[in-house]
This record gives sequence, structure tokens and C-alpha cells, in this order.
Amino acid sequence: MFMVDTHIHTCLSPCAELDMHPSALVEAAIRAGLDSIAVCDHNSAENAGAVQRAGQTAGLAVIPGMEITSSEEVHILGLLPDLAAAMELQSKVYRSLPGRNDENTFGMQVVANEFAEVLGFNEHLLSGATTLNLDKVIAAIHDVDGLAVASHVDREGFGIIGQLGFIPPGLPLDAIEVSQRTPLPVARASFAPNGEYSILCASDAHEPKDVARAATYMLMQEATLAELRRALTGEGGRAILGGGRPMEDLALHILDIAQNSLEAGANLIEIVISENLREDLLTILIRDNGRGMDPKTLAKATDPFFTTRTTRRVGMGLPLLAAATKATGGTLAIDTKPGLGTTIRAAFQHRHLDRAPLGDIETTLMVLLAGQPDKDICFRHSVEDRVFEMDSRDFRAAEIDLTSPVGLAILREAIRRGEAGLREHI
Repeated sequence: MFMVDTHIHTCLSPCAELDMHPSALVEAAIRAGLDSIAVCDHNSAENAGAVQRAGQTAGLAVIPGMEITSSEEVHILGLLPDLAAAMELQSKVYRSLPGRNDENTFGMQVVANEFAEVLGFNEHLLSGATTLNLDKVIAAIHDVDGLAVASHVDREGFGIIGQLGFIPPGLPLDAIEVSQRTPLPVARASFAPNGEYSILCASDAHEPKDVARAATYMLMQEATLAELRRALTGEGGRAILGGGRPMEDLALHILDIAQNSLEAGANLIEIVISENLREDLLTILIRDNGRGMDPKTLAKATDPFFTTRTTRRVGMGLPLLAAATKATGGTLAIDTKPGLGTTIRAAFQHRHLDRAPLGDIETTLMVLLAGQPDKDICFRHSVEDRVFEMDSRDFRAAEIDLTSPVGLAILREAIRRGEAGLREHI
């Protein structure tokens, strides 16, 4: 399973911060726990190679890309197989991009290397629109074996729906993208109610703090464009498992803590969500049979700068969950002993204005069950007297392979049906 942010800008984009140089971008991605990113500056790929080199040193997979502005002023991402393809597409874009940049008006367009050194300034008007219409932009991306993705379709500015009012029928997009502002269940209902498009969640980050503010969880063999292409089409068991705002929606808090449990050696994880509307109470319980924590580790568990994880430099899961409970007048309790596992219980005032949304339970369960098919994941979600339960052991007993296309479809449908049943008659 890979956590990917497919839309990040560098200091080459005139609207990006100057501290968004290649090495800072990679550092922010590693800190956020990303496995892969795509660097997509406006109408140029000049910094893509430097980001790839910085990523290779840090162990981060980097897909070169570009965010092209069509003549209709619609942003289309081109996710590309390699730097040669990126340079070929860049040449075509430059030939179709009128005007020269005015730094005082539009901002600097910094070409930098992987050592945070400035190599020069791009003089093209990267913030402008090309003379290529939508069809030609998508064709140009496909000509170099890239993937064409409609950027931030949930935004008015430069989004295809905001600019045109609709997505033209037959437009050969490979996917659409939503930003952090739109939860994935809402995006599915609004933009692809019949599964017309695969949906990617991405940050469109222009400064380091926004990297991975939204991300997509993918079931792939490796972080390459070829595997991403297969995930978009569901080929060979690859899949888009879901996406959203890591560490903001409660469902993705649950996912992060469950992944902590797996790294602590757990092979059994119980997740219980209880919504008691009459008592205005939302509780989340996560219990595992991992190695547990000694008193010294427990005392530091909610310190954002302490972690035993190897996949993230800053351990933000429990500290952010603690902050989320505190914001609603709730509580966070941790019961743990070495060798006896850990139980975490978070309580929230359900109707509190500052309570984070529960978010996309589908993403959490798809990532856990499909990403860890050999682990025992038990899930229970109740809303008053309505209950939805799911146990990975039941799928194994029925000989359903949750990593196969058929198994993934069964799992996804079961989650959607179960969660929808909880909201009936509310």
C-alpha cells in the first residue's frame, strides 16, 4: 500500500513559496509519511529532475509531471513516465505558451537543484494559458505516454467544472482530482456518481506545510507511473483504495493509529466507533495485541516530537488525536503494558462545532483490510441502535482474496452498504 500526493509545486511555479525548493519539498513529503509524490509545476518541468534526485537520496519515489493550463484556462495534470517524456511535453508547452514573466507582477520562477542552490529563473509566463485547447493538452500528454488528470475539479478557479460548467462527454481523462476541501464520499457523489472517473485526492501544495494535506492511498507493487495507471483501471489487483486529509478526518486518525499497531507487531486490531446521539457522545476505541508501551514510552506518547516509527520522522498520530479530543471538551485515554498490547479510547462531544468530521471510513477499512490481508481486523460502528460490523477473518473463511479485483469490489460494496445503513432514518 502506498500513500501518494500527486500534485505538488516547487519554487518554479510563480504562485509557490520560495522555500518550496526540491530538497525542502522532499523533506516535507518524508516527514508527512508519503511514499511517493508527483511534482507538477505550472506549464514547466524544469525542477522535476532535481526533485527526483533529492527523492532518490531520501528514499522517496518521485513522478515527474506538469500542470498545464489549456486555452480555456482549465488546469490539467500530466503525470509522466520519466524525465525524457517530461522534457518532450515541456517543449510542446513552451512553443504554445505566449508572453514573458514579470517577476514584480506574477512572482519569481526559480530553477533550483537538489542542494537548494538557485540555478536561474524561468522567463516563460508560466502562470499564463497555453494556446492548446483541452483536447490538444490531453492528446499531448497521451503522446508521451502520460496520464491526464483534471485538476481540483471541486474548485471554481481553473477547475474544469468551474470554467466550463461540466466535464465534456467523451473527454479522454484518465482521472479527476479533488482537493482537501472535499471529502472523498462527497466527491464520488458529486463528480462520479456512476463511477465515471477514478478520483485522486491531492494537496496542490505550494508551500511545505501543505504537502500531503490531501493524499491518495493506492494498492500497487511499486510507486511508478505504470503501477499508478494500473491502479486507476483496477488492473491486476491494483486499486485506488481511497483518500482524504491525513490527520484531520477522524477516520484517518484511526488509520494512522492502526498502522502504529501493525508496526508494533500486532496481528489483531479491534476498532469500535460508537455514536450516541441522545447523549451527544462519539467514542472511538482502538485495541491491539502488539508489544505495548513501557511507562517511559507511554509518558511521551502524546509528544509530537517523539516516535518509534521508522516510516515517519515526527509521530503526530496520538498528539493530534489528543488535540482533537481536547478541542471538543473530550478525553483521550491510553491503557498499555509491555507485551500486552495497547487500548486507546477517544471521546468527543458529538455535536461540538470543533469536532473533526468522522470522514471516509471506507478509505480506512480498504487500506487496512486490503493492505494487510493476513492480519485480523475487527470493526464495529454503531449509531444509536444500528450496527455495522466487519471482520477480516470472515472474508478469509469465505476464501475471498481481498487483494484481488473481485475481492476488492466485494469489500468496497460491503463497506458502503454497511455505512449507508447506519445513516438511514437519521
